[in-house]
Amino acid sequence: TDGSDGGRPYDPRTLRVDLAEIQKVTGSKISPAQRQWWDIKSRYFDTVLLFKVGKFYEMFNTDADVGVKDLAFVFMKGQNAHSGFPEQAYGTVTAKLIAAGYKVARVEQTETPAQLKKRKARTSGKKPEVVNREVCSVQSVGTRTFCYLDDRKIFDEMHGVKNKKTASDDGAGPLLSIREVALPPEAP
Repeated sequence: TDGSDGGRPYDPRTLRVDLAEIQKVTGSKISPAQRQWWDIKSRYFDTVLLFKVGKFYEMFNTDADVGVKDLAFVFMKGQNAHSGFPEQAYGTVTAKLIAAGYKVARVEQTETPAQLKKRKARTSGKKPEVVNREVCSVQSVGTRTFCYLDDRKIFDEMHGVKNKKTASDDGAGPLLSIREVALPPEAP
């Protein structure tokens, strides 16, 4: 092999997904949500996807295997490997996966079912079948960040804070944003 796919250089972080082959092997049709998951997974193959479905984060296929092996999750019923957890556990689960050496992507629903209905109404041709979802963050040991979904205790433990009561005990805290701006050459 020349290490390329259709003229594109090979990228080991990605995966070429043949949905027809998956259907042939599993003997069942791929649902629109599964198609959406495989589309995202094909671009983030080296990453554990936490795929938002309602108030839960779901893990499918090899990601579900990781959940069972490293988080003591149980496989849910169904033909395909599948596990998950409620959104309140996001911070704890992410911290454990990152500590175990995984790169973790949070895939959020970026529209509501009502917005999907409106999008269907204004779309001609093939109608969309599932709410939009996008990768909203990718974290690893070197890029660990904290947000409102994280457990404040995890942040404090990482920074050696012990039983410190602060105004941010409610999970809120300072937000720092840095933006790099190129100045014109004539600027001082």
